[in-house]
Amino acid sequence: MNRNLLPHFLIIGAPKCGTTALHYYLSQHPEINLAPKEIHFFGKDLGYKIQRPSLEEYQSYFKESGLNGDASVWYLYSNSIYKELKSLGIQPKIIVLLRNPIEVSYALHSQNIVDANENITNFEVALNLEETRKKGHKLPPDVDPPRTVFYKQTADFYPRIHKLQKHIPKNDIFIGLQTDLKNNTIDFLTTIETFLGIRHYENYNLQRINENKVVKNQKLHRAIKKPGDFKIKIFRTFVPSKRLRKWLVGKVYDSNLTYTKRKPLTEQTKKELMCFFKKNNQLLGEIIDCDISSWNT
Repeated sequence: MNRNLLPHFLIIGAPKCGTTALHYYLSQHPEINLAPKEIHFFGKDLGYKIQRPSLEEYQSYFKESGLNGDASVWYLYSNSIYKELKSLGIQPKIIVLLRNPIEVSYALHSQNIVDANENITNFEVALNLEETRKKGHKLPPDVDPPRTVFYKQTADFYPRIHKLQKHIPKNDIFIGLQTDLKNNTIDFLTTIETFLGIRHYENYNLQRINENKVVKNQKLHRAIKKPGDFKIKIFRTFVPSKRLRKWLVGKVYDSNLTYTKRKPLTEQTKKELMCFFKKNNQLLGEIIDCDISSWNT
């Protein structure tokens, strides 16, 4: 095994906190080699149904020169990742992005609908199902992984950051806020570059990434995202050209989405979520170097 073809840094979360944008920006840096986002080579305990990449496939994305990186947001929620890293003999630097947990919960629900991981379009109804779903009941069909629909648990960052700090030296952890990445992008990227020990890159393309999407027709969307083996076989029979199939699916998929802002949460829902997160937000504020006091106001 060539340890030079393993990650020097991991962007481990959290979901809906700007990691897609950060991955896009850092992929432009000439000294950085990034694996495809959400490759999820690590985190064997996360319960993914999809086949994980082999070590050989994983290493094929990296180079012996420069810094190798992997951005997979559910790593933050893995308990086994620390042993997995140790077994490979590596101690990569860790980057974490955080955001107001109320916004994360709501944004993750929207993303799950787009990913066909959620069959309840009403956010409040989905929230109320969380404890039931943790017991394995009323989960969306083919959800992968199931924990993606645990909206409050996912956005409760304190337990995960506390565990992270127990396993990784503080000097090897960078914790930043999605709002800073969004509002002060160049300064944020410069700080990341310093953390990683690389020179500043002057030519970042800072276009907006991963804007909110709304599905028009849920049944059509699910048929595209999770068609099942039988429908795939039929489709391939009637459209034998792989290039044509890809073009057709892409056209239908894009036409079934609109790019728009999410509807504002009700004040009642905001209040309930603020009460839920308040204590752990305070605890989190005591162990990180970011000002998150606004999360509780």
